[in-house]
Amino acid sequence: MISDNAFAQEVREVTDTAFAVSYLILGNSTDCEDAVGQAVLQAYESRGKLRKRESFRAWFIKILRNEAYGILRRQRRVQPMDELPEQSAPQEDTDERLDLQSAMMELDADQRTALLLQQEGYSMEEIAQTLDAPVGTVKSRIYRAKSTLRTILQEN
Repeated sequence: MISDNAFAQEVREVTDTAFAVSYLILGNSTDCEDAVGQAVLQAYESRGKLRKRESFRAWFIKILRNEAYGILRRQRRVQPMDELPEQSAPQEDTDERLDLQSAMMELDADQRTALLLQQEGYSMEEIAQTLDAPVGTVKSRIYRAKSTLRTILQEN
């Protein structure tokens, strides 16, 4: 089992990626904080199930995704979609960044996650493990995501 100190170090290293992934799923920082916090708690309680420390990043992001989608499911049961508040982007974002963020939101969730994890330096094998998909599927999702983003951004 991973030690408490090693667990804390691994969580520190994956925190930025965790917030980025949860933001792509949830769309607001408050829910992202909840998802990341719950994922850390869940991962800590389940750390005995982690077989290899090298797999921590993929294992943690998988827990995080499950938690973020759980939050989405609970929100949908509680609040009709037409009553959800509009999400606003942070003030300091540039127009170019906003264009990219809105284009990213047009991708399906698995494509967004795969592309983000690739940009964060995850290997294809780690992304495949995180998404429960074969490496070939991950590669095609990333390819389709990049092609779709290119098309969307060229139209703007």
